[in-house]
Amino acid sequence: MSLKPKIPCIPIEGVISYEDWLKGRRYRRELGNRVAPEIIRRQRSSSDRRLKKLFNGERGLPFTPTEKL
Repeated sequence: MSLKPKIPCIPIEGVISYEDWLKGRRYRRELGNRVAPEIIRRQRSSSDRRLKKLFNGERGLPFTPTEKL
């Protein structure tokens, strides 16, 4: 069994590269998918009009599949 973590750790100085952050983000999303559905966006909201105006007719930013992270 390997004890080496699958994701990069944030150094004590608190600076992490964007590439390392993306690796960690992908790993966190994979873990989250084990306990909750992948897409949890509501179907409707009282703020739909405002959201669609901000996001070009959509209710939010486009979803990025885990494979593309």
